[in-house]
Amino acid sequence: MPKSVSVAGVARQGDRILVMHRLPGGSVGSLWEFPGGKVDSGETTVQALRREWKEETGFNIEVGGEIARGQFTHKGQPITLIAFEVRLPADAGEPKLIEHDDWKWATVGEIAGLPLVESDLTVLEALRAGDQAPG
Repeated sequence: MPKSVSVAGVARQGDRILVMHRLPGGSVGSLWEFPGGKVDSGETTVQALRREWKEETGFNIEVGGEIARGQFTHKGQPITLIAFEVRLPADAGEPKLIEHDDWKWATVGEIAGLPLVESDLTVLEALRAGDQAPG
């Protein structure tokens, strides 16, 4: 793979979206994000997103369509971020807090007011545009 690829998942509950707050420390510590992470060698984006969600939330998710794609730089390395709609199991309950210390269901407007990891700003813009689309 010429560039690194990361994935993010957007889970919805009505007009609200699941966001999680990273534990303090590291380059994205104490910021809010859409759960996801790096695609490992030999993985598809869907496999990576399922693995990352299981590791970060404890949920076995279903992955839907792509909703956003963008570029960001991390430690001088160009990375492509691909975000997908995800569906949680009907009996999901609350996410496990493994790499996070808080979570919430928030509207797009509420998410826009949170300190969000820089890489997820592309996802937020796509969600804002979707909120404005006639439907």
